[in-house]
Amino acid sequence: MKAARLFELGKPLQVEEVALPELRDEDVLVEVKATFIAPSMKDITQPGGFFVRPTLPAILGSDAVGNISKLGKHVKGLKEGQKVWVNSLLYYPTDEFALKGREGLSESMAFQGMFTFNPNNVHLMDEYQGGFAEYIKAPSNNIIPLPENFPVEHAVRLGYLGTAFHALKRARVHYGSTVLINGATGTVGTSAVLLGLAMGASKIIAIANKKDRLEKIKQIEPAIIETLSLQDGKVTGKIKELTNGQGAESFVDCLSYVDTSSTHQCLFAVKKGGTAVCIGGATGNITVPYAFLLGTEINITGSLYVHSHEVNEMIGMVNSGRLNLDFFDTKAFALEEINEAIELAGSRIGGLNTVLVKM
Repeated sequence: MKAARLFELGKPLQVEEVALPELRDEDVLVEVKATFIAPSMKDITQPGGFFVRPTLPAILGSDAVGNISKLGKHVKGLKEGQKVWVNSLLYYPTDEFALKGREGLSESMAFQGMFTFNPNNVHLMDEYQGGFAEYIKAPSNNIIPLPENFPVEHAVRLGYLGTAFHALKRARVHYGSTVLINGATGTVGTSAVLLGLAMGASKIIAIANKKDRLEKIKQIEPAIIETLSLQDGKVTGKIKELTNGQGAESFVDCLSYVDTSSTHQCLFAVKKGGTAVCIGGATGNITVPYAFLLGTEINITGSLYVHSHEVNEMIGMVNSGRLNLDFFDTKAFALEEINEAIELAGSRIGGLNTVLVKM
């Protein structure tokens, strides 16, 4: 099969012929139709950063979509030819948190075709290579069936949509909620805006730097979405003005690769008794006065990735029309154009753009 492999950090991926992966009894082989290219993929291919990468050479790429080509002999409930999304979160099924349905907290966690936080988990990524290839092997637990009419261009975003969905649920978003989203024009941030609408939020306050991207976000649902640009100064007071002095019930912080100055501004605009969820990859720390927590009873917590059952919830939301994903603009590349595609995604062109490689 053809695959794009990274041989050395800082060097282009090389497309070449490699052997088909060998299946274990609980594995599934998927013929790839498309694979998402995350903005962070550029960072993963370069030296530095906090990433623990797979052993090189490696096939990178997460969030693959395709059709089942072959099943391990112990796999049940799936069939050859079935259209599926490959959940990139690798873990041991016997892990304590996996058994509780919270696999994102597993000590064995690694992201297939991307990175892990724990060097002890590199072997999982080495065994299960990524989706920049004509075929991908994955554990059967990571295979999510898709409706045949579910667009590939939408399906490749399920991991990032799910990251936002899990965070919004942890932020207790419900029908009629006021939701504050920082970093609202990035890949996860735009997903949070769309899912907030689908979950029935009555007001969404989207915060980011670039005004042109914020304007595109507002046009999705102008009656519900308010936008604030950090270019216009501090936003705490403006958020309070938009919420009749009360603040937002739910705050989801989707920042990546920037400091937490705007995170702090938003925290002080959370309604008493509200919830703040950190979901991005911001640099620095969060510091709030002890008395502030005491007097507001706000909950500050984190959120990591998505659970499989939540992916099925989102698929149902799309099928019912509650979650509209037609706002995304797709930029598709052939496997031979993988390096150009990674460069484009890495330039962070805005979360309403989907960059993918199509086989």
